Amino acid sequence: MNAVTPTTAVEPVSGIEIFVPLNKLKKSPKNARKVPHGEAAIEALAASIEHKGLIQNLVIEPEMKSEKPTGAYFVTAGEGRRLAYLLRAKRKQIRKNHPVRCRLDTENDPSEISLDENVTRTPMHP
Repeated sequence: MNAVTPTTAVEPVSGIEIFVPLNKLKKSPKNARKVPHGEAAIEALAASIEHKGLIQNLVIEPEMKSEKPTGAYFVTAGEGRRLAYLLRAKRKQIRKNHPVRCRLDTENDPSEISLDENVTRTPMHP
């Protein structure tokens, strides 16, 4: 006789890498960037992702409604990359539910993550 052990859904652990369907990724309302990415920048990112793949993971947090996850995720860091993926989907280069490599972060403040990614950069030497 085989015993069946019931399983319960476990919240994903912060810091893990997960693949999320593109159509489940949303712009975070806590994003520090207020000036949208330019069209040329998104074009360049889309071309880079097409030829080299995703170099840097998107950082995400689960979207919550009434303290329960909705199944969608907010992009805390990587909105330009998300837009580049959406452009590729619009051009039918990938599916709308293409899996995107993300890093889940539920421990840090999303606004701080977004600000940190946009501020703590060292420009390349000319």
